[in-house]
Amino acid sequence: MINKFAGRCGNCQQRVEAGAGQAIRLGGRWSSFHHNCAPVQAAPQVGNHRGWHDMPVVGFDIEGTDDEPQDTRIVSAALVYADGTTKSWLIDPGVPIPPDATAIHGITNEAVRNAGTPSRKALTELSVEIGKQIADGTPLVAYCAHYDVTALHAELVRHSLPPVEWESANIIDPSILHRDVEPGWSGGWRLGDLCRYYEVELTNAHDAASDARAAAEMAVSIAARHERIARMRPDDLYRAQVTWFAEQKRELQAYFDRQGRDEEVSLEWPLETRRRR
Repeated sequence: MINKFAGRCGNCQQRVEAGAGQAIRLGGRWSSFHHNCAPVQAAPQVGNHRGWHDMPVVGFDIEGTDDEPQDTRIVSAALVYADGTTKSWLIDPGVPIPPDATAIHGITNEAVRNAGTPSRKALTELSVEIGKQIADGTPLVAYCAHYDVTALHAELVRHSLPPVEWESANIIDPSILHRDVEPGWSGGWRLGDLCRYYEVELTNAHDAASDARAAAEMAVSIAARHERIARMRPDDLYRAQVTWFAEQKRELQAYFDRQGRDEEVSLEWPLETRRRR
């Protein structure tokens, strides 16, 4: 992560101005480094153990109009299958896409008006396809899945469409897995940051198909490097993630409380029932 305070580089011993380098936790202590002096963080080696990572998984991602999942309107979605095939939707949400959202994912009002599928039709197709994967018992992988799950649930309610049976789904969230296997992690938390660590290619960040593929490959990579994770049955792993997520967020809440920040962290995963703000 970017260093918030000035300090002396742990490598070259020269001064690192605040915000001009990286803060990395080594041996239980935080140290500042220039970007070109920072030690390279390497993931554990891939093992030869067997587990759910040898089975098919499906990557899932959406892009929307808002970072609040209960308010966002979905403008693109993708499912990426184990054989490499992809199902993608460009969706006309029926409302203007804010410029700050377009700046993130690149989807414009003109694009969805000209080539987007009407929201109700696209959401029906997406939810039916997800339902098939759930019925087949195929794990569904999404990075920070609580956003995608909550956003799709809210959209289906908004359009009076049947809900996805999330309680029957085997959802795998590599962001939760990573926090569990790397409790002292000091690097970035964006999808691209962890893709580099786990040697996963992210071709086009914030493109739904690219993000979905990267999330699936990252989950497989984590399981391939951590036998404890790989040996869990997908349904047991799902239940474990519910617990791990709550524990991780309690730690974040305690940090906010110590900082005197008036923020309340949700412990709900994968479906949030309250707005984030």
